[in-house]
Amino acid sequence: MAKLRIGEILLAEGKIDEVQLKSALAHQRRWGKKIGSCLIDLGIISEIDIVQALSRALRLPLIDVTQVQSDKITKEILDTISLATGRKHRIIPLALKVIHRKMRLVVATSDPTNYAVFDDVQFKAGHPLLVMLAPDSDIDWFLRKYYMNEGEALPQNYVSGISLIQSRDDVDFDPDRMKTDPVSDIFFDEEFTGVSKVYYDPKSDTKKSKKD
Repeated sequence: MAKLRIGEILLAEGKIDEVQLKSALAHQRRWGKKIGSCLIDLGIISEIDIVQALSRALRLPLIDVTQVQSDKITKEILDTISLATGRKHRIIPLALKVIHRKMRLVVATSDPTNYAVFDDVQFKAGHPLLVMLAPDSDIDWFLRKYYMNEGEALPQNYVSGISLIQSRDDVDFDPDRMKTDPVSDIFFDEEFTGVSKVYYDPKSDTKKSKKD
């Protein structure tokens, strides 16, 4: 299983330079945080920059879950993943769709290498998963909007961002576990999202769609 170090991924992507990485490492030694959190704390990089880089490194589609039409998120879909599981493991259900003649549960996560959780969710749902990547802040937004009252606060002992970028400095990446069907033309359609091909533009921090 290959290990992908997040700092090295961002360096290779040109998102940070050696000086910035050294600054983040010094910050890490002082405060004991993970490298992704340190880079964000120092204002060197944004959460979107990090998930964009991970999306390319892991070859996973990156979705803006805030653009999914609310009426598409039904009780049947929400019942496939409990609020407790979503909070703890940073995974949310988005759709049940027939893709390549097979019903799949489409999920978004900020921790795309949590294979044990994927296996458990898939077993309980009774459908294979199609895994997509989303920023951890978007996972929180979705949990509040669809599982809780929008104004309701998460529990005081809840720590936001128990995600790939904050829980680990390197990623145990198993390419064989991450093989998914091509989804760019299947999943990002107007019927599902209301906009065509929602994505994070890899050349900027802004959210765009083909309608822009």
